[in-house]
Amino acid sequence: MKITVITPFYEGDKYMDGFVDSMLSNEKALSEVGHSLEVILVNDSPWRKLEAPNSEQSFFRVITNPENKGIHYSRVAGLKEATGDYIMFLDQDDILEADALAQLLAAALSHKSQVMVCNAYLEQSDGSKLLWYRNDYHKALIGDLTTYLRVGIQIISPGQCLVKRDVVPAFWQEYLVKKNGADDYYLWLLLLAAGVRFDYLDKALYTHRYTKSNLSKDTNITDASVYDFLDLLPDCDYFKQEDIFTLHEMITYKNQFRASSKLGKITSSLANLGLFIDNLKFKKKTGTGYGFNR
Repeated sequence: MKITVITPFYEGDKYMDGFVDSMLSNEKALSEVGHSLEVILVNDSPWRKLEAPNSEQSFFRVITNPENKGIHYSRVAGLKEATGDYIMFLDQDDILEADALAQLLAAALSHKSQVMVCNAYLEQSDGSKLLWYRNDYHKALIGDLTTYLRVGIQIISPGQCLVKRDVVPAFWQEYLVKKNGADDYYLWLLLLAAGVRFDYLDKALYTHRYTKSNLSKDTNITDASVYDFLDLLPDCDYFKQEDIFTLHEMITYKNQFRASSKLGKITSSLANLGLFIDNLKFKKKTGTGYGFNR
């Protein structure tokens, strides 16, 4: 079996040494159990020259966008060139354990998975790491569409996920978001709406470089990207109209909640009481601090 890792590159020179070392380690681990790796770097900063790293058996490829096109376009461009049975969309600055791909693939093959998700660490501003899925309740929500619609995305990054290449929706590949931030959320929603099962590997094999200091900024950017794909979803023949409405209602409520004073938070929560209760329940039962921020 072959895995293709697709990584958009945007002025990411400072991350390249670590990225290459990680891929070399993962390629070695895969080859030791009879599998192979392909890495596609999509250069989304074409004013900078990007060359495939030299290695004895080069499994790196570079493709270059004609201009800065954004993350979603870059991921789809890489997907069109991919030859792997499974794919992973990995960000240039994130971290995989040395044998993460081998472990994910073994679990995926064992469960005949279309999507295999591992646990993850969130790197904090002080350098500490916070485990994302902390209890069975949260782990059970990884593939629950209702939670994605009423609470939010349950996967920190696609770097946690191995996805069967042939299940990536054609709609996601054709109808692209223009604003960076939520194309992965869009992908998971489409897969779940199509009835694709998400399986879980209870090992933290991925670290996302993410700090509290940029949480508010990141969430605002993500919200804008969600509104972007909300405008596209009505053209998807299998995504229910009532689910589009619920998602729009949830994103709007959370946007208002974050921007409001204490009184404003109370007012908006009373106006969206069902969503408030669902998010409060999520926050309490999962033990995560991100109940109203994601």
